[in-house]
Amino acid sequence: MLQRTLALMIFTLFTGCGQSEPQKAEPEANNAPQYSEAEVQRLIDVCKNRGGEFPMDELNACIKLNKYSRFHTLDLSRIKIRKLPENIFEGMIHIRQLFLNENSISALPESIKDLVDLKVITLDWNKFESVPEELFEIDGLRDIYISHNSVTKVDQGLKNSTKLRRIILSFNKLEEFPAVFSEMPNLKILDLASNSISRVPKEIGGMSSLIGLSLADNKVEEVPEEIGALSNLTMLDLSANKLKTLPVTIARLPNLTQHIKEHSGFVNNLTALGFEEDGEEIYGVTLLKGYQTTLPVSRYSGINILFNDIDELDKEFCNVFFINADDKTLINCDGE
Repeated sequence: MLQRTLALMIFTLFTGCGQSEPQKAEPEANNAPQYSEAEVQRLIDVCKNRGGEFPMDELNACIKLNKYSRFHTLDLSRIKIRKLPENIFEGMIHIRQLFLNENSISALPESIKDLVDLKVITLDWNKFESVPEELFEIDGLRDIYISHNSVTKVDQGLKNSTKLRRIILSFNKLEEFPAVFSEMPNLKILDLASNSISRVPKEIGGMSSLIGLSLADNKVEEVPEEIGALSNLTMLDLSANKLKTLPVTIARLPNLTQHIKEHSGFVNNLTALGFEEDGEEIYGVTLLKGYQTTLPVSRYSGINILFNDIDELDKEFCNVFFINADDKTLINCDGE
């Protein structure tokens, strides 16, 4: 009874820190630490005191709680830590989801490689200048969130992350479209919004699995016609750039011409979009077959080209089900 009470206390702490999805606690390991109820409560109190005067105490308390509970999610966000201890993740092979957002870190320790089952890492609002190379060696990594940093480059080693399906790189300092992405045919979601990218390479046509792409709020002047090879593309946000026209190949993409009932009225849902496999792969919960637990990506399908210099588009764009454009943009659907 005591063990169940303590487990519920810890679960309540984690869900209260923003993780509302169910998590499956693994069976307690033989080497898992043992604490009294009073000690667990003390650790909970220290861990949830985010942004206090003693960040290392908060960090250590959160780590001890996770090693005790063995939840798949480890939330170390908002502690305002500047540097992680090198051995912090040693032995934590059960972690599938790691939150490190809203700290002041610029590097990851070598022990991150111990998280062999890691699927999602959130590094938003830190001080990274590149995507950490340590992540390239975690074979099963699926999602990287690293917005609101100072990233200026993405190394070629990222292509070794063959199972990576989403990378959120918005609000960084990229001046070029990272070439490595064109060598990652399994990537599904790419968010490069609010950078300083001016050119989109023709090689983008090789990103055959891409379903969502945002280049909003950049300096893009032209989109290559090769983008029309992205047959799975469903969400395309090109708003707030310097575009004067669009290649007609975009208007022929099959997922952009389907009529969608109860469309959301929005295009960009790249950060929050869920995948059916997340239940078991990330949260350790087996979902009932036949039950849909995530909204279909088609609910957010379409093109957003607001705040550009586009005066006119080819009449083929009349076939696009949802297009968000400036009032001045003319699409002559009458064929005159």
